[in-house]
Amino acid sequence: MNKPRGLGRGLGALFPVAGSIVAPPASDVLVRRIEIERIKPNPQQPRRSFDEESLTALAASIRTHGILAPIIVRPHPDVPDSYEIVTGERRWRAARLAGHSTIAAIVRDAPPGEAIELAILENVQRTDLNPIEEAAAYRALIEKHDFTQEIISQRIGKSRPAVANALRLLALPDAVQALVRDGVLSAGHARTLAALPHGRAQALATEAVRHHWTVRELERKSAEAKERKTSGVAGRAMLPPDLAEAENRLRFALATRVSLHPRHGGGGTIEVHYADDSELTRILDHVAPHDT
Repeated sequence: MNKPRGLGRGLGALFPVAGSIVAPPASDVLVRRIEIERIKPNPQQPRRSFDEESLTALAASIRTHGILAPIIVRPHPDVPDSYEIVTGERRWRAARLAGHSTIAAIVRDAPPGEAIELAILENVQRTDLNPIEEAAAYRALIEKHDFTQEIISQRIGKSRPAVANALRLLALPDAVQALVRDGVLSAGHARTLAALPHGRAQALATEAVRHHWTVRELERKSAEAKERKTSGVAGRAMLPPDLAEAENRLRFALATRVSLHPRHGGGGTIEVHYADDSELTRILDHVAPHDT
């Protein structure tokens, strides 16, 4: 496996405060005015949804104050005399909506791999992505650019379990992913549902939306459903609320299925499930890292 490329000057050079749209570019970066119609969106842009109300508000701000930070583009690989957006598609869309004919831009001769890395990292650092888009962005970095979960966590300043939990959302049924993508269910709801079989996850998602369950209410319903299913087979009694919460916390911290089995009189066992050797290695690295 190839070692992931560094981004070189990347966002840190262009925006001293990574991801901030109001930070000025570094003094040695050339900003140009480019016709908006010569700029095309990046088809690999991780962000898929653009809230119309938010775009309208940004367009109004642009009419009054202009673009506070330039977008980043690269020469278009397929369309002559045109450019492709590396970062800043939302600002580009809002500038078009505001009626501007040109936009401030930094032109970078970025290869496709670096362009999509920058786009993903900028969006994630600015928390502009919904949970499903964020998870898809992580997967793109892993599958297309040889990133590991550890490298992603270092780049974006999140813990490795947080990255692992985000990736697990992509295993949710499409209908549940759509609810999360549209903001009907939160990332917390989604993480709870990701630990369930598809059919149960979809059924509980529907109930959660219908009854406006909080994440804690959904966790409780999920635990109750699992206990009803297993109590007659495995003889496992329903966990008291404090142990059910502990089980959920362990599940999210380790990004895998965890079961607590208390004993009468105190104590008990913790059962940690793993799907394959790779997942076992990930869990070991988290709970018992090698000395460096």
